[in-house]
Amino acid sequence: MDMDELQNSILEKMYLEYRKGNIGLQRKDFKDMEPNDQKLDSAFKNLKSNGYIEIKSRVHTAIGIFYIVTLSKIGIAFIENSKHFKNKFQDFDHVIHDDDIIFGMGSEHVITILPFKRVYDEINNKNPENRIEIVKNVRMIEKELSNEIINKLNVKTALNYLKNNASWILPGVFGSIIAMFEK
Repeated sequence: MDMDELQNSILEKMYLEYRKGNIGLQRKDFKDMEPNDQKLDSAFKNLKSNGYIEIKSRVHTAIGIFYIVTLSKIGIAFIENSKHFKNKFQDFDHVIHDDDIIFGMGSEHVITILPFKRVYDEINNKNPENRIEIVKNVRMIEKELSNEIINKLNVKTALNYLKNNASWILPGVFGSIIAMFEK
């Protein structure tokens, strides 16, 4: 099984288990899918770097690498709205509804959870020269806010960039941050 197939299989299994109420899965739950610890480790790290899963625990022992992993909001939204998974989960009601997310930058893999949609709309409407860097820094803030443990340095770095290079977007960013915590 190649890496893309493995990652899709992991997401599919995690989503099915999530729908049954099993939120956190362990290494043993994926043993039949991938016996190689290093390959599974790489798949989990890739999925985490894309924001689809959260690694709650990772322990490397002489026996192998043990995990506890959960789906993130972005992972759930990706599965429920991805073309790849569309036919696999038709019978389920969406956990994250279409009006809570948008797909940005022309890729089904980039998912934005509202209220950041307004921020991206504002960037697109203004269309500044440094648009890509602005979007990249807003994405960093949005991604950190979806993590269970927020890396304050990443948020601070992104906010400093926006303050120095696109201060006009800060009121929208701060409004989005506040709105995310009001839910």
